[in-house]
Amino acid sequence: MAIISAFKTIRDIPYRIPVVLGEKDDCCSGKNKALKDLLNKQGLEVRYRVCGFLWSSIDLPKKVLKIPHDDYSTHLYIEALINKKWVIVDATWDIGLKNIFHVNKWDGQSNTEIAVKPIEIFSPQKSADIMNSDNNEEMKKDRKVNGKFYQAFNNWLEEIRRK
Repeated sequence: MAIISAFKTIRDIPYRIPVVLGEKDDCCSGKNKALKDLLNKQGLEVRYRVCGFLWSSIDLPKKVLKIPHDDYSTHLYIEALINKKWVIVDATWDIGLKNIFHVNKWDGQSNTEIAVKPIEIFSPQKSADIMNSDNNEEMKKDRKVNGKFYQAFNNWLEEIRRK
């Protein structure tokens, strides 16, 4: 099935948070945006969903956690309309991270897990508003506060993949 193949292709792009503006976005937002586009091209109706989560809810090594950062963050996943029902589809964690995170498999019909533990899930409208806003200034501020943490997180994920 083409939609499952599209899911696997996007899921297995190595997850990486862009640290500087203009860098390729292979974190939740970039990967799930790309998957939305692929599924739309295959005729599926797809919408954005954004949730809030805490980095402290993820089992991170001390060397990463000790770097100053905002604990609260947002996460993007998508929902696809399948058989008149909105289905959660989250292609965030790549297969190389299977030893530390739940890496989703998708059958093209059922919900996947959300890659993080949400503490709030925004409405489809608010999620769309967030994704459609021009957030370059917000991104610059975020990278100033959290950039070193993101780089350490990316480096840790690379170590995991090499093991």
